[in-house]
Amino acid sequence: MFYSSILRQPAWTQAGCQPRENGTCSSGTRSTWSALLRPLRTLREHLMNDETKTDPWAGFARGWFMLRFSDELEAGQVVPLRRFDRELVLFRTASGEAKVLDAYCPHMGAHLGHGGKIVGEGIVCPFHAWKFDGTGKCIEIPYAKRIPPKAGLSCWPVRERNGMIFVWHDREKSEPDWEIPVLEEWEDPEFLPWRHAKLQIKTPPLAIAENLADAGHFIPVHNTHPVPGSFSNTYADHIGEQKIKAIAYPVHGGKDEFESKATYYGPAYQVTKMFGKGLGVIINAHTPIDAENVMLRFAVSMKATKGMTDELIEHFINNMRDGYLQDVQIWENKIYLDRPMLCDGDGPIGEFRRWYAQFYTPRNEAADAAE
Repeated sequence: MFYSSILRQPAWTQAGCQPRENGTCSSGTRSTWSALLRPLRTLREHLMNDETKTDPWAGFARGWFMLRFSDELEAGQVVPLRRFDRELVLFRTASGEAKVLDAYCPHMGAHLGHGGKIVGEGIVCPFHAWKFDGTGKCIEIPYAKRIPPKAGLSCWPVRERNGMIFVWHDREKSEPDWEIPVLEEWEDPEFLPWRHAKLQIKTPPLAIAENLADAGHFIPVHNTHPVPGSFSNTYADHIGEQKIKAIAYPVHGGKDEFESKATYYGPAYQVTKMFGKGLGVIINAHTPIDAENVMLRFAVSMKATKGMTDELIEHFINNMRDGYLQDVQIWENKIYLDRPMLCDGDGPIGEFRRWYAQFYTPRNEAADAAE
C-alpha cells in the first residue's frame, strides 16, 4: 500500500538528511525535510489513534451486570470469571454473601478462582494461604508476624436481587448511583422459579440492547404483528422502556394476543413483562467477557394461575424462551453500523443510542448532556 510504504521511510528521512544515490545521507536542510514529512506524521498519528477516540462504544459501559443466578452459586463455592477483559473471582461466604474480587493474589500472583477455598467469611489463596475478607483486605498470613499494610485486592460492588447476582462496573471506579429494583413477581409465591440458560456469543453489547427501539424486527424475526400505533419508547435517566400490543404466532404453534412492557435498567439488564393468556416475565441480561464476546443469561417465569396445566405452562415458557433465541441468531451474525440507513417505521434508533451513550460517557459529562 502507498501509505504503508511512506510510513516506513528509511532512517535518513527521519533524521532530516538528504539522500545520496548510494543510499547514504548527507547533511541537508532539516526544516525542508520536516515540512515534507509533517503531513505523513499527522497521517500516522491518525491511523494509530487510540480506539476510544474513534469508537463511541469502546471499552465497557457503566452499570449493573448480571454474573449468575443465585441458585448457581452455593455457600462456600468459588468461581473464576473473566469479565470486562479482567480476571475476577466470585464466591459465596459461609454466611451466604456473594462477593467479587480481582482474582490475582498480590503476593505471588496466584489466581484465587483456581483452587481458592472459603474459610468463614474470607477466601484463602491456594498458593501460600493468604486470607482475604469480602472487602479484599488481607486479614491473615499463617507464617508471617506482620501483614503488609497494602496487601489487598480490589473489591467490586455486588447486589443480589430477584434471584440474581449483579456486579457494578465503572471505569471511573465510582460508587453505584442507582440500584436494581425488586421484582414483585419474584416475591409472589404463585410465580414459578426462574428457568434459566446461558450462552456466550460474539457480538457488541449495543446490538443486543438496541432491540429495545427496533420496531421493524418483530414480524420478520418473531412472526409477531404489532397493533398499529401501539409501539412506544420512553427514556428517563438510566431506564429505557418499550411498550407494545401485538398478535404473535410462536415457534411452537398457537396464537397469542398480548401486551408487553420491556424495561432496561441501565445498559445490560432487561425485564420484560408479558400480559396475555398467561402472565410471564422474561429476563435478558448480558455481560461483556472481553471486547468481542458477551455472556448472555436468559430466564423465564410464569404465574401458575388456577386452571393452568403443567403442559400449558411448559408450552408458554418454551415459546418465550425460543422466541428470544431467534434474536440471538441475528445478534451473533450481524455487524455494527455507525450510520445505519434507517427508514420510517424502524423505531427511534437514534434516540435510543443517545440514551445508551450515557453509560459509556464519564459521569459528569453524561449529567451535563442530560441537562
